[in-house]
Amino acid sequence: MSKTFAKIKATRPWVRHIDDERGDGSGIIVTLEKSYDFADDKGCGVKGFDTVAEVRSGTSSASIVKNSMAAA
Repeated sequence: MSKTFAKIKATRPWVRHIDDERGDGSGIIVTLEKSYDFADDKGCGVKGFDTVAEVRSGTSSASIVKNSMAAA
């Protein structure tokens, strides 16, 4: 994992994993911890991004919500 992604993961406890698949022609895949969803797609805990800037923005606290798993 790159230093950039390691820093994002270390400062955002809701991020479980970041997989950089750009070398394979895909994007950057972010997986959230089970008790979190992306705010713009409730029920979704995995999302693809094209750039590091999009990952930073898309995983900010304003872009993440707790889901019903959080109470379980």
